[in-house]
Parts: sequence; structure tokens; C-alpha cells
Amino acid sequence: MAGKENRILILGLGNPILSDDGIGLLLTKNLEGKFPGVECASITLAGVELLDILVGYDHVFLIDAATGTGGEPGELKEISDGKGALHLFTSHGANFFDLLKLGREMGLKMPEPAAVFGIEIGNATDFGTALTPPLLSALPYLETAITDRIQEIMGSL
Repeated sequence: MAGKENRILILGLGNPILSDDGIGLLLTKNLEGKFPGVECASITLAGVELLDILVGYDHVFLIDAATGTGGEPGELKEISDGKGALHLFTSHGANFFDLLKLGREMGLKMPEPAAVFGIEIGNATDFGTALTPPLLSALPYLETAITDRIQEIMGSL
């Protein structure tokens, strides 16, 4: 399990006022305390601002909304290349994986991505603070599936 020599972060990204785009924030909040020694953070930042949050961790689990993965709203995907996730790509053209590389090139201790979870959403620009019915009904499944997958991966860290 996680310890001082193996710092692990579960990081949720999203925008809480863009309805389904907040799914990563909500899921990460629901995972707090489920994994002893693992830290959770939910943020609305994307881009180089993430470097400060990621520095010093050994592994990171990222949870974010995704579009264009070919799935239905509420479908869970593990993303290995950053394609399709809304916040993995910033308006400045940097993606999560490139940011990790940039941090390493700057001499910062950057985590290895243990898993990147993308949850397919419908419209990424609808304003609102509540999830749409498809994501709301998928929430229990998503939380269980991500919890199980994190436990599985942590067994090999």
C-alpha cells in the first residue's frame, strides 16, 4: 500500500458548472478515504498549473470527463494516450502526458500515471451544477469500477 516511500494521488479534473464535465471532481470526492495513505485532490485547473500539484508523487490516478471516445454517456474508458479527454488537453495545446514529460525535463519529480480514467459525457458545454440523468444513473457503477481498478493496480505498485 501507499507509504512515505510511495506517494499516490487520485486527481479529479473538471468544471463544476458545466454539468457532466464535473464528473471527475465528484468521483474523486467520493473516493476520499477509501484508500489509506492515498491523497485525493479535485481541481478545475488544466495545463502547466498541474505541475505544482503533481510534484513529489510517485503515481497518479487521473479521473476526468471525456468526449469522442466512441462510447455512450457514462461509459468508462482507460485512456493511455490522452485522446478524447477534455482536460488532458488544454487550450494551450499541452496534454497531461506532455506535462509530465515537461516536469521531468525541468528536473521535477513527476508521478507515473497509474491509470487515466475518462468518463464519456454528452455535451461538454451545458451549464449546470447537476449531472445529466445518464451520468447520474451511471455514478454507482463508475465509482465501483474505478475503486476496483485502483485496488487492482495498487496491488502491483
